Amino acid sequence: MIYLLYGDDDFTIDEALVTLRSEVGLPDVRDVNTAAFDAAVSRAEMMATCDTVPFLADKRLVIVRGLLTRFERHRPSRSRSKSDSATAGLGEWEGLSEYLECVPETTDLVFVDSALSTSNPLLKAVQPHAHSRLFSRPNPTELRQWIRSRVASLGADIESDAVDELAETIGGDLRVVAGELEKLALYRSGEPIRHEDVLEIVSYTRDANIFATVDAILEGRFASAARMVHLILGSGGSPGYLLAMLSRQVRLLILAKDLGARRVPAPERGKRLGLSGYPLQKTMEQERKFRPEQLVKIHRRLMEADLSIKSSSLDEGVVLDLLVAEVAAIQHGGS
Repeated sequence: MIYLLYGDDDFTIDEALVTLRSEVGLPDVRDVNTAAFDAAVSRAEMMATCDTVPFLADKRLVIVRGLLTRFERHRPSRSRSKSDSATAGLGEWEGLSEYLECVPETTDLVFVDSALSTSNPLLKAVQPHAHSRLFSRPNPTELRQWIRSRVASLGADIESDAVDELAETIGGDLRVVAGELEKLALYRSGEPIRHEDVLEIVSYTRDANIFATVDAILEGRFASAARMVHLILGSGGSPGYLLAMLSRQVRLLILAKDLGARRVPAPERGKRLGLSGYPLQKTMEQERKFRPEQLVKIHRRLMEADLSIKSSSLDEGVVLDLLVAEVAAIQHGGS
């Protein structure tokens, strides 16, 4: 059987590989019947391994990682016909399609890759013979559903606020989310996972609270933002660090606004901003909620707040409360 597992959700891909590996004979002969190669594998070595008879088992598992990705930058010559260009430039992998038709039934050959374009010439050679599955990181709605399903698979339950906290602070990194959910389920020992548990137990979430606070401030959620600011200060957090992270996000929003105005393609915006995945998606969502002049006003308020903390006798909490209120007013159309 030929499999193609590809996409940017490497965690779920790895879980699929665990399932395939469990089907390769008894545990004591599983390792000897499993072979893994990276993108540098030669065609001859891969074929020889696939053609080897399994040892005391019905199946042999051969995993090849990153091979198709090697051909992602290939662009066929315009002078070639469509039939020629489909497999042009494959080098030693020319003719792979013919070999895949006769891979022994005792071998499961699995190609594992990141996201692939439809123009990838090796993809065109492999896909007709493979059981293909695209694994994409979930969007925010899908992520919340995934968290609930994962908790249920652990024999536990979780409150909606806890789901939101995990989704907003960790984002779509399913490997991290899964690890934290296992800790939370063990901690609660059969009881529903609460929002308070996430804040107390999940180290990633504690570290990420600064980002959640920045989001609350920029989204004009005054009550939530003020509460989160005081929680950070009360736990020994630095007001200077909070201002620095807030200023960083505002600068990203200003740059994102400029890139949008100049109609820079979406994939290029991520490169220019130095962001990808959930942070990029969040930044683009926030950018659309502001006019350019609002971002300029917020940036000016941030500099004034920083100066007040460094040069006046005003309480840091008061300065930040005023800043949160001013940003909310600007976000909602005030001066």
